[in-house]
Amino acid sequence: MIGSSSLRAMLTDEQQQYWKERGEYDELMQYMIEAAKDPSILGISSHLLYIGRKK
Repeated sequence: MIGSSSLRAMLTDEQQQYWKERGEYDELMQYMIEAAKDPSILGISSHLLYIGRKK
């Protein structure tokens, strides 16, 4: 089982617009890329994907 979406997917359109208007959207995205490398948050997602095998 894995998370099938990223941290960015958890941001609403309004939140994204806020950071864009502040001129800090690129910095936010860079932070999210770095944060995604942290194993303690591996799998945080609004959607999960299960991969299995039918017997």
